[in-house]
Amino acid sequence: MIHVRRASRAILAVCFFCALLQSVVSYAQTAPSGGPAAGQTAAAKAAEPSASARDLFLRYKDRLLQVRVLLASASEQSALGSGFVVRNEGAQGALVVTNYHVVSSLAVEPQKYRIELRGTNERKVNAKLVAVDVVHDLAVLRTEPAAGEPAWTAFELREAPLVQGSKVYALGNPLELGFLIAEGIYNGRVESRIYEQMLFSGALNSGMSGGPAIDEAGRVVGVNVATRRDGSMLSFLVPVRYMRELLARAGQAEPPGEWHSALARQLRGHQDFVAGKLLGGGKAPAEAGFASQTLAGRTVPTLDGGLTKCWANGLTGEKLRYHRDSLDCSLRSELFVSRSLSTGSLSLQHVVLRNDKLPTIKFLHIASGARSLGVVSSGNDNISRSECHDRYVQGSQHVYRVGICVRAYRKFAGLYDYNVQAIQVDDAQERLSSSLQLRGFSFDNAQQLTTLFLERLQ
Repeated sequence: MIHVRRASRAILAVCFFCALLQSVVSYAQTAPSGGPAAGQTAAAKAAEPSASARDLFLRYKDRLLQVRVLLASASEQSALGSGFVVRNEGAQGALVVTNYHVVSSLAVEPQKYRIELRGTNERKVNAKLVAVDVVHDLAVLRTEPAAGEPAWTAFELREAPLVQGSKVYALGNPLELGFLIAEGIYNGRVESRIYEQMLFSGALNSGMSGGPAIDEAGRVVGVNVATRRDGSMLSFLVPVRYMRELLARAGQAEPPGEWHSALARQLRGHQDFVAGKLLGGGKAPAEAGFASQTLAGRTVPTLDGGLTKCWANGLTGEKLRYHRDSLDCSLRSELFVSRSLSTGSLSLQHVVLRNDKLPTIKFLHIASGARSLGVVSSGNDNISRSECHDRYVQGSQHVYRVGICVRAYRKFAGLYDYNVQAIQVDDAQERLSSSLQLRGFSFDNAQQLTTLFLERLQ
């Protein structure tokens, strides 16, 4: 463990950024960003629907919609997804639920895009965005009233929770090939997710994002959101309870003229929630923060295994003539904001290099290849350029060179990317390189997490 007095001097060096960040924040002006999430899915072949599935589709297809995000200057589609009617409000129009990632380009750049909805009967109507939930990937649209048009029919939402093994039917408009229904099984909650998601053993295809998943009575149980590219018939649904919460908010106030402040508020709330998981949430100091794990005989800080995924790798052999052991861990918390920006994640990496038969000078040359301090960026439309600082820190057993790089989000005030790298420099035959990467965290939370991380290095 790093000595507190010496560690505090190292961590106080982070305050070097307090002044720098004033200029970084002032530089964080609105700039164009990318478009939609491209569906976040891969094509999967659907099985022939059963008689009950065909009956359900015929009964409920008039409540389905294709969601088209159009580039206003060209009136051509920029993103496609699905949606469904959940409430008919007469002269005020109908409320439609879809995924946030389907309409993200409109939320980020509302002046450039507009929304058009198309029903199974080819009925078309314009709509506006009235509520977003970037954390759970949901959005609510309101149709524009059209004189002489019939009222929309709405889906009923299921109240009781599903039992694992229940049949579920996903509906949508995949790949602009037509509306369809995909039959599958609800297989419980997805494990190791920071927010609840439902595991659907059925086929979701690109373009079905935002469509409803219904039970055998036609009641909505969830919203189609994604499928695993590396799996077969493994898909995910957003539980209906998150949709209810967003619908309640959608009716409380007029929608904002721009969505950056609402998105920023939700992203800040997300990183507070993630940081709280690691900072203790009321636990005793000894129980808070990072866990510890052994890697090649070295004790290194890691993340709580209940919410993270870790992968280890080891390279050795006669030809290699040195040992390389690595550990990569990440917290499953990343949020999609736009096609060019995903944020809210935390990850770390440790690499232990040990010399076996190499000449010392050659080993040090190899070890120096991993000595890039932080992730330096020149900046882009979403994030400012990096401001970096480094110094040497005495740990309980070894000396480290610690580098920290910070960059600010242009559109979402109060959020930063924070990269920390600690490289052991006092042993010519063994080197530990440890890094912590925070994406979209507040400055205070990032400093606290960095302090805990460094204090747990030997």
